[in-house]
Amino acid sequence: MSDESLSLQALTETKRRCLHGCAEILSRTSKHPIWALSTALKLQSIETPRRDAVPGNGRDAIAVVRNANARHHLQRLRLVTWNRPLDVVTVERSFECTSPVCTWAMYASRLSMEELVVLGDSMMRRDRRLKRASLDEFTASLDMARRWAQEHGQRLFPGYHQCRQALSLMREGTDSSPETWSRLGIMRYGMDCPQVNHPLRIAQGRTLFLDMAYPEVKVCIEYDGMHHSGQWLADTQRRHAVEDEGWRYVQATKLDLGTPAAEEQLARRVADAIGQATGRQVPLTARLPISALCDARARRRRPLWQRLDIAPRP
Repeated sequence: MSDESLSLQALTETKRRCLHGCAEILSRTSKHPIWALSTALKLQSIETPRRDAVPGNGRDAIAVVRNANARHHLQRLRLVTWNRPLDVVTVERSFECTSPVCTWAMYASRLSMEELVVLGDSMMRRDRRLKRASLDEFTASLDMARRWAQEHGQRLFPGYHQCRQALSLMREGTDSSPETWSRLGIMRYGMDCPQVNHPLRIAQGRTLFLDMAYPEVKVCIEYDGMHHSGQWLADTQRRHAVEDEGWRYVQATKLDLGTPAAEEQLARRVADAIGQATGRQVPLTARLPISALCDARARRRRPLWQRLDIAPRP
């Protein structure tokens, strides 16, 4: 549904250019850098954050060293320090880089909470060709980092607690980053977290995967990107198929993202759709800080359909 995230083809082309740049650097040194942060993401065909988190011109490759004394100067190469265990993978048999989950942890002190959630989601795409990690792997990595710190008498890595909070908001099986931004935007006004890629069996015997859904009340939110005419027609047919199954359909676009006012309007449309489906008013809250969404009390809150005292719709 969403073409504003990078496609597999675009990510592959980005990887190709990154491989070329890294190979050029390797030809000028006898050292064997471990590529990190945005360079590691590009080498593994993962979307990079919207803003480069390391100062510089944005075109240099990034490698990691274990301490400041290991730094060296090499044109087109920037170095960052990480004095914790590194999980390393090899790309194209020759390029060592930090694993997806390790890269995510290294970003924790450099990104906002929302951006950290978006990055984590981007590593767990529904498309198997783009899936690089699972929620279990993120959890296991954080557990291992805590054990290592305890065993070595070290502090937890910078951003560890932010990682724990972000993990509670991350979801496997998304299709695009705008879907994640939409989900977080809705939740910041008191809405429950919708299910991602909810399967819906339609009359023709096919299964559609809804971007975001509240299946108990048969309301879905679909993110629609910038489409050509053929894609617009397909999306229109998709919407009709969803509505024919008795669902209410809320469309989200890039105009619903980026500002508090836009996100509030999207949350209001979702609340109104649920109200129309249930006959119960769904109140919104004032805009919540992202940290409030991670609070344990928020996660223990009863589901929306129970709070509205309605039976789930068949």
